[in-house]
Amino acid sequence: MTVQENTTLKAAYAGKVAADLAENTAEQDRIRAEIETLQAQLATLETDHALLESMSAALGETTGAVPAPRRAAKKTAAVAKKAAVKKTADAVAPKKAGAKKDAANKTTMVAAKKTAATMGGAKAANTGADKGPALTELIHAHLSSQSEPRTAREIAKALADANPGRNVNDSLVRTTTERLVARSRVDRIKQGSTVYYTAKADAAPAASEPAATATAAAS
Repeated sequence: MTVQENTTLKAAYAGKVAADLAENTAEQDRIRAEIETLQAQLATLETDHALLESMSAALGETTGAVPAPRRAAKKTAAVAKKAAVKKTADAVAPKKAGAKKDAANKTTMVAAKKTAATMGGAKAANTGADKGPALTELIHAHLSSQSEPRTAREIAKALADANPGRNVNDSLVRTTTERLVARSRVDRIKQGSTVYYTAKADAAPAASEPAATATAAAS
């Protein structure tokens, strides 16, 4: 290597070193400027922090973030409480339904008793209204007051008109009148397919016959 080449190489290295040195110095200046800016920001934050702490102490409150596990525990406790409330409600619901059903049954029983009592009273009233002369006596008295024989239908109609509160129908009157015929208190007359009845003038109630017999025997 010649002297000229050596000089040229040294000059190139010197230029490169000078450039790197200048770049290094500039980078240091930039970082120092950033450090100063960050230090200023840090100082501001420290001042704000001290101010906030003094305000917190004055208010008597301690602020702080709730850790995530504690929030999860609160959520779990809330879910468990809700489940317990639902379970209690489910357990109470059948009891309430049973109580309502029992109350409904009691109400139905009371209503049924009242209805039975009302029907019983009405039946008793009807029974009391039906009390009166026996149907046999009514039939015999009616036939005794007639100048001509009467059919069972005619007798039933006359008795129903005279006694609107009594249960009088053709079949019942016919059966009762036949009993009077069997006791010889009423005569039975048949003309074709029609049956007529007429009272015997000298007929006496069956109940008085034993008394009359006893009187005759005593005399």
